[in-house]
Amino acid sequence: MKIIITAGGTSEKIDDVRTITNSSTGRLGYAIGKAFASKYGDELERIYYLHGTRAAYVEDEKVVPVAIGGVMELQAELERLLTGEKIDAVIHAMAVSDYIVNEVTTLDRIRGTEDPEHKADLSGNKISSDIDDLVIHMKRSPKVINSIKKLSPETILVGFKLLSNVPHEELIDVGYKLMQKNSCDFVLANDLREIGRDYHKGYLIHKDRSYDIMETNEEIADMIARRVMDACR
Repeated sequence: MKIIITAGGTSEKIDDVRTITNSSTGRLGYAIGKAFASKYGDELERIYYLHGTRAAYVEDEKVVPVAIGGVMELQAELERLLTGEKIDAVIHAMAVSDYIVNEVTTLDRIRGTEDPEHKADLSGNKISSDIDDLVIHMKRSPKVINSIKKLSPETILVGFKLLSNVPHEELIDVGYKLMQKNSCDFVLANDLREIGRDYHKGYLIHKDRSYDIMETNEEIADMIARRVMDACR
């Protein structure tokens, strides 16, 4: 069996030295990778571990780490793997940016008030730090999760949904809608208010809308690994 785990966060380039990213640490994805490698390593041929550049990757002989920068790079790597090999499951835990950089300009240029003799230099590999009114125009990024089942319909797919301070039923409803929209087999729904340094409450939703309840990263990782392996066998 071969599986893909995505973990950490994407980073969108502004120039060669600056990026826009998110606060994802990749800890949950790391715990999931460890659970698969340690508990089911004998049944797995390979774990492709697609991780954000700031996230740690699981070190194991079965793990192939692939550092991922932005959303388009993630999408290209998933497409390459899902169309080139038989992938039994994708655990898509990565925090993917909703927006990517479309253009970098200045407020004066947008307003049409830029002095033609003192134009801001936006060329080169690093934008000058002397510009006072830099404007970053962003556009919606493609929904990577939506393409996974289209590329590989038989692959077991685990999606993730994080909300903040919502009623429990709303959390389950939103997670279930994500499942239906993207043809997921499971969705891990969690609320930011139920996540702390030593605890992480999660709800692994099934297709019949029932769900498992876990209290820590390790419990979540073990449950996801068990449910996925059972579904793949």
